[in-house]
Amino acid sequence: MNETLKQYVRLVKKKNEIINQPEYADQEPDIEKKMKHYERELQQGFSTDDGYDEFADAVIKCVYGDISIDELETVYHELISSL
Repeated sequence: MNETLKQYVRLVKKKNEIINQPEYADQEPDIEKKMKHYERELQQGFSTDDGYDEFADAVIKCVYGDISIDELETVYHELISSL
């Protein structure tokens, strides 16, 4: 699995899990900084904003358990290979 993709999903899940907890305020700047780093790396694979938007929707589905991480990776690779 793409390590960048795995780390990005891990951060999104972590953010989603702690967003309403008191410790989120302390961790938010670090989480956001790391997420932006991975987002920039992942965005480089997309030639259009629409492709990245479709990927972002799939990330949200993965976080909420609607699709697996393997399915997310498949979506990612399909989107970047359709360039």
